[in-house]
Parts: sequence; structure tokens; C-alpha cells
Amino acid sequence: MQYNLFYVMQSILILVLSPLFMGILKKMKATLRGYKGASIIQPYYDLNKLLKKGRVVSNRSSFITTIGPIVMLATSITTVFFVPVIFTTMQNTIGNLFILIFAFAIIKIFTVLIGLDSSSTFGGMGSSRESFISMMAEPLTLFLLTFLYIETKDFNLFHISFINSNITHYDMAHIIVMVTFIISILAENARIPFDNPETHLELTMMHEAMILDLSGSDLFYVELSSYIKLIVYLVILINGFIPIGIATTFTFSALLIGFLAFVFKLLFCLLGIAVIETTIAKSKLFRSAELFPATISLGIIAITLIYIL
Repeated sequence: MQYNLFYVMQSILILVLSPLFMGILKKMKATLRGYKGASIIQPYYDLNKLLKKGRVVSNRSSFITTIGPIVMLATSITTVFFVPVIFTTMQNTIGNLFILIFAFAIIKIFTVLIGLDSSSTFGGMGSSRESFISMMAEPLTLFLLTFLYIETKDFNLFHISFINSNITHYDMAHIIVMVTFIISILAENARIPFDNPETHLELTMMHEAMILDLSGSDLFYVELSSYIKLIVYLVILINGFIPIGIATTFTFSALLIGFLAFVFKLLFCLLGIAVIETTIAKSKLFRSAELFPATISLGIIAITLIYIL
């Protein structure tokens, strides 16, 4: 019972701190670019402002625009309870990788539908580009996460994290898949080099184009959903592939170490994203798609290495 309660508490921690981590990411990017930037708690103010604003809905929109943002946020919140944060055991029965993949697919489907629903030219363009990238990114993500099953013989992410936490060193196959999964994270969350989350130029934006006609509470739901989704992907990376320091016993010292390890690893990942987005320009649409065959090839090599080594 105490385990289940703590699982809920650590999941709520992610929900509450997701905007803070996004603020830290933006602050890191500002520092690397040489200017002060906004406060790390600015996303909370932005979300609060959106929540207080009224909704403006196109007269061409259908029920998709009405329910889509709520479904996206609800699905994002659901995914948080399927990933280990600072504590994991073999007793947890939730955390199936396939449910996570399908949940992420639901978010992507409704994002694309919202872009098409307003009958906006930019929305349709963004949905088309996003679908093109997702067509290759989602099978890649599933393929890379399947590696964790081959490695641990378990589909439960809590169990995978527990098993991998006992590994003293990681082999080459594990490192290769971890690096390629980082590319998948950037693609699935509309980050550079696939998309620029800061741009509003009509000819280059993808994710922003799909939500361009949203406002008020609808935009609040979508923005918070995107924050949570990115953090959940990073939690899968740090606690699925490198669960160093995660608590496997329910003691105060272990939980404290697990919390500190989680914060350190997450901040390191955010710094990596900040460095990528300040040193690399957004690639052309078809040029960025060339990364996927290379990453799939690396995944195949990694799986082959498991059976050879």
C-alpha cells in the first residue's frame, strides 16, 4: 500500500515540476546564447495567463477542437503514472511500454487532427509535416524500446529500471540504443534539428502551426501536455536506460539518493538539449528525415550485438 501511495506521489511530482523543468531548459538556452532570459518559473505565469484567457474557436472547427486539447492533457497525465521517477520495485504491475507508445500516439493523432480541424492553411501544412516525421519516428521509438525487452525480458518499465539498476557497466549495444533514443526524443517532441519550438515563421514551423488557432484554456491544455510529454520521454531515457541511483529499497537514504540522482540526470539531459538547440540549426524537412534510416540501422546493429556478445 505504501509503495502505491509513493508511486502516485512521485508521479504528481513530475506533473507539478514539468513547467519548472521547461523554464530551466529555456534559461539554459538563454545563458548559452549570452543573455539573461526569463525566470525559470516563467512557464507557470504563462500557463496561468492562458488559463484565464477566453477561448476563440473558428466557426469551421468541429468537436475535435473542443475535446482534443483535453484528451491530450489527460493522456499526458496518464503516461506519468507509467514511468518510475525516483523509486522502483519488481512489485509494480503497471508501466507497460506498449501502453506508453499507444498513449503517445493518441497525443500525436489529436495534435494532427486539431491542426486540420480549423481548415487553416498553416494548420494543414504543420499536420502534414508532423505526420511525415511521425511516420518514421514512432516505429523507431517502438523498435528502440523493444531493445529493453530483449535486454531484460520484461515489458514493464518499472521492472526494466529495477533490473538495469543492478548493472555495473553497460555494453556497447546498450549505449548505441540509448544514443539513438535521444534522436527519437528530439523528433517526437518537435525539437531541433527536426523542428524549432521557438519559431513562428510560417514556412518553417511544424508543431506551432498545428496549434496556431488555439487560444485560452485550449492552448493551456496543449502546452502543458507538451511539457509533460517531453519530461516523460526524458524519464524513460534516464530511468530505463541509465537508472543509476534510482531507489530500489523503501528507505529514506535510498529515496533521497534517488531524488538527487533523478534531478541531476534530468538537468544533464536538459543541458544536452540546450546545447543542441543553440549550436545546431533546424534541418530541412527531407534532410532531417535522413536521420531515421541511420538510427534504425544502429538499432539493428545493437540488437545483433546482444546475441553476438
